[in-house]
Amino acid sequence: MRQIGSLSKRAEAERLASYLVTEGVAAHTEEDGDGWVIWVRDENQLDVARDAFTDFRANPDDPRYRGAERNATAIREEEARQREAARKNVVEMRGKWSRGGGVTPKHAPLVFLLIGACVLVSLWTKSINGPDALHGSKEASLLAFASDEAIETTGSLKAASFVDIQKGQVWRLITPIFPHIGIWHLVMNLYLLYRFGSQIEHFKGTRQLAIIVLAAAVVPNVAQAVFVGPNFFGISGVVCGLFGYVWISSQYDPSSRMHVSRFTIGFFLVYLFLCLGGGWGLISNLGNIANAAHFVGLGVGAVIAYLPIAAKQGEP
Repeated sequence: MRQIGSLSKRAEAERLASYLVTEGVAAHTEEDGDGWVIWVRDENQLDVARDAFTDFRANPDDPRYRGAERNATAIREEEARQREAARKNVVEMRGKWSRGGGVTPKHAPLVFLLIGACVLVSLWTKSINGPDALHGSKEASLLAFASDEAIETTGSLKAASFVDIQKGQVWRLITPIFPHIGIWHLVMNLYLLYRFGSQIEHFKGTRQLAIIVLAAAVVPNVAQAVFVGPNFFGISGVVCGLFGYVWISSQYDPSSRMHVSRFTIGFFLVYLFLCLGGGWGLISNLGNIANAAHFVGLGVGAVIAYLPIAAKQGEP
């Protein structure tokens, strides 16, 4: 905010400030000693405001200034109504998303499609019954990053990682996200998928969510296979990507209207690091935890969120 000058009479200062408002320049007056200072909010409009100030001092009774105060009052009242409506919307949406409710399949079709797919595939592969149910499962082998046959042929998990994909079975880059090992693994991931994914789909659209899901499935799955091996299942890498997207958007892009509480951020990050260190007894029955997929997924979502924000900041 910068001042463009001062006038000795309050009425004239307010008339000029009102005229500036009608011209799209946010301005107001402030008493300063024996005079009244005119302030302009946007520094990019300083030149326009200073020219108007010069013209006004030359002829403060010019007809163009008549009715400016009445018109400016109407403009300010409308702006105040818009700010109040925006404030109520932010409060309403924050409450809504902090409770994790209020979204139906109509508003988030892809989220509910993914939830249904995870449930059905976990039942079909019997992975929902726990790690032991995967042994010899042809269904699970068909969807895994590397098939049982590839692992047996190569004699090594890491060596088998890309054998099937190189043969053209490219679905394996994505399909490991659907089976879940045990009911707890399934319920926890699907709750978080709903919590973060529904926000993105509601505010950014199904197409944007699909892009994030695809990127946060393929890239973390490849990373997990490269760094650890192909023996993993679950949509947690995608969930971490969705969390990263919502987190960065809520912090750096208020217009996104997305929200995640500080408690949720803290809990999520602590949980990730507990998984990295082996976790506690509650998660020990999940078998191998895909830590590489978790952290790479988090990074993928954060990058997708921040790129357009950085582009806007770089605009002149």
